[in-house]
Amino acid sequence: MKKLLRGTLVTLTATCMLSTSSLALRNLPQPKLQKPFVLEPTKVVTIKPPYGFYTAPIRVRLSKSEVDIVRRLQNLAINWDSASPPPVNLIRWRIEPSAANSRTVALGIEAFHEARAFLSVPVNDATKSIVVVIGRSQAYLRQQVNLLGCQPNLALYQGEYIMGATICNRSVIVINLTGYLFLRYLGQPITMAMEQKPEPAISATSYILVDRNLSGLAHEWTHVARNRLTDGFIPDNEPAWFREGLAEVVSGLSRVKSSNGRMTYMHFHVIRMRKFSNWPNSCGASLSTFRSNSKLPGGCEYLRGASALELLIANYGGLTKIVSLYSHMRESGDFLESFRFTYGMTLSQFEARADNLARYISQAVHYRK
Repeated sequence: MKKLLRGTLVTLTATCMLSTSSLALRNLPQPKLQKPFVLEPTKVVTIKPPYGFYTAPIRVRLSKSEVDIVRRLQNLAINWDSASPPPVNLIRWRIEPSAANSRTVALGIEAFHEARAFLSVPVNDATKSIVVVIGRSQAYLRQQVNLLGCQPNLALYQGEYIMGATICNRSVIVINLTGYLFLRYLGQPITMAMEQKPEPAISATSYILVDRNLSGLAHEWTHVARNRLTDGFIPDNEPAWFREGLAEVVSGLSRVKSSNGRMTYMHFHVIRMRKFSNWPNSCGASLSTFRSNSKLPGGCEYLRGASALELLIANYGGLTKIVSLYSHMRESGDFLESFRFTYGMTLSQFEARADNLARYISQAVHYRK
């Protein structure tokens, strides 16, 4: 599928605040029983992808709970107004000439600018200049990263930038446009011939691949924004599914916002959550299984995580609650403790609810009256 790497730092606060937080956690009431998820009435949704090639309108059947979640996220996408507008003049662009006129890059940058507003917080210790490197060739990407004095570990990817990566303590975003345009399966090598091949027209490229390609920059920016929410601190027990799921959902919200009505969240949900892969079958294990990173790029933590974050954001307090979660984490230093404090339930309890929703999604896929 797509995307790759992530980073870390440290934070401190008063002992009395930590002990008070811990006491409050122990005394939290048990979470109220939520309205159960609903499969029926299912709804058949037909969409025409806003970007890319397709032979016929796309039809999928959604569960009732799925439809409700998508509706709430659509409202969030079009109505979001950041309380803390993102700082200006913090982005430095390094774009290879062969990628400068790319339509894919242009649309990706539009979504990137909207993504900056979705998790924006006041300036803090992690607010710093970010370099975005976009290129068609490994040589250009390596040169620009080396000039920044950055030495990322790319051993897992045979020393190459495959698609998108956020490196150097979340201070550099690298986008290999060639990888997005031409890679079609895991393990496929990037060749010099690919690097020199003209960019295909978006209208001639599968809508599924176009959807992936246009989301890359916004996805990677979300990792930068998440880093800023905790002044650069990332606890060891923050789940991979949460981190990657958040980046997926924010990229979807950002693309809806930047499209000026051309794209809805239903478009994003149907294409990414239903058509990009057969995750209800291939990623059927409990969500808790995906707390650690997969050894494969674009593993199950991405789409199972996206489904879970759709649920969390739509039904449990929106993006404001996500920001509150990370704000508390600056004090607690612990993801599990902060999750329970913020949401009034343990992470395991939420994972069980997300598993139930995933089962309904799977049942809707195979639904027969």
